[in-house]
Amino acid sequence: MHPLAIKIPAVIVAVGASIVGTAAIVTYDAGAVRVSVVEKKSHGTNVHLIVPAVLVPMVLEFVPSHNFHLQAEETRKWLPIVKAAMRELDRCPDATLMQVTSSDENVNISKRGNSLSIDVDDPGETVHVSFPVPLVRSVVQKLEESNPGPPV
Repeated sequence: MHPLAIKIPAVIVAVGASIVGTAAIVTYDAGAVRVSVVEKKSHGTNVHLIVPAVLVPMVLEFVPSHNFHLQAEETRKWLPIVKAAMRELDRCPDATLMQVTSSDENVNISKRGNSLSIDVDDPGETVHVSFPVPLVRSVVQKLEESNPGPPV
């Protein structure tokens, strides 16, 4: 067998493994969006969804801009507040940001590492949503691009 015939498949395998490894590291580093909804009734629906956060900005590029149209200036004026909150959450240590406990509902919003977690537990269902804080910047950027006006 010719030595070149052995080297070419080895190089292809090495390059492929490098690409897959790099993609795995980038995906792990970016985090994930997690959504879990568990209905507490008998035969209730359970939904568990985990999406790599790196996919969200890519998917947003395929959503037509008119679907992101904000309701006039009233909604648009909140974008700077969201951006400022996300910058501060980047600097904030892990903490419980809000906790509400009532006789029939518990709500907990906390920051853990790079992620914001929202947990709601009531008699009908348990809901958990978590996402990387930097992901919000991608969504806000898409909203700004889709809604011309003065910079936010």
